Amino acid sequence: MADAASARCELHLDGWPLLLVDRVAGCVRVNDLRSRAMFTHGVALPSAGGRLSLRAGAVADELYLLVGDAAAVFVVPEINGVHAHVRVVESAAGRLLLERAVRYRQVLGGLVSPSAAILDRQR
Repeated sequence: MADAASARCELHLDGWPLLLVDRVAGCVRVNDLRSRAMFTHGVALPSAGGRLSLRAGAVADELYLLVGDAAAVFVVPEINGVHAHVRVVESAAGRLLLERAVRYRQVLGGLVSPSAAILDRQR
């Protein structure tokens, strides 16, 4: 888990960058290797009253990231270990803010299995 002072936090899946939470800009961005640049798909978060704490966990095959009281991000890695389904849901209203199927990693031969997500501090 990133410390409370970091402005930007990345969520890595199998060692590959998948999500970026920018606490200053108040947004969640998703990385898709099919795009020309990193973290091109994103959504602004509802006002969270200043602080965005982060909590990560998993239930069965679904990973989740709670972004303060503003939103919940759900990630379901596909069996092939290359693609993931990402949903960002507004916590208060349950409104879907973003839904994307992304390619989050390159595979150099053979199939891989999904592993636990790791939050790394960025800047």
